[in-house]
Amino acid sequence: MSITRLNSLPMAEMTFKKVAFTWAIVVCEETSEVLLLNRQKAPWMGRWNGIGGKLDEGETPLQCIIREAEEETGLHIQEFHSKGIMRWIRDGNDLGGMYLFVAFVDRKIVEEYGAPKKFCNEGILDWKKLDWILHEENTGVVDNVKLMLNSFFSASDKALYVSKYDKSTLDSVAYYEDGELMDIYT
Repeated sequence: MSITRLNSLPMAEMTFKKVAFTWAIVVCEETSEVLLLNRQKAPWMGRWNGIGGKLDEGETPLQCIIREAEEETGLHIQEFHSKGIMRWIRDGNDLGGMYLFVAFVDRKIVEEYGAPKKFCNEGILDWKKLDWILHEENTGVVDNVKLMLNSFFSASDKALYVSKYDKSTLDSVAYYEDGELMDIYT
């Protein structure tokens, strides 16, 4: 059987299941901080992650992330920038994916937010320094998020990230722009 490859990505692995989720990080460039959620339940219980959730029927990805951001953080952010899509492949099976976004806020929002805090039943929110998130010894951040952030801020709205897992262990995150493999993070 021949497999079509997109710069080493076996397309047979991706069945293009519906992208049913949204995910975002909220960033303050002035303080180099990112608002993260320490999840209270699976998946990723006890790990720092971005915010987001499942698309409702008839909802666009942008509408979904605006709603999810307000529900999970209390922040009413209207301007999110698309950063493409993340796909998950576990043991060769396509598990679907999520639309990726970033929003930028100013220092005043960070100072007035009052984190750490628990705004909803999803977990605890806190502003974390970007260098803390990316630190090589930090095991408290969701694995693929930490790797994806290496290129996330420069990624276009056409970016594709493919997280490959061997059982529950992250093997790699491949980053594509316009179908071209840009990097593989391990």
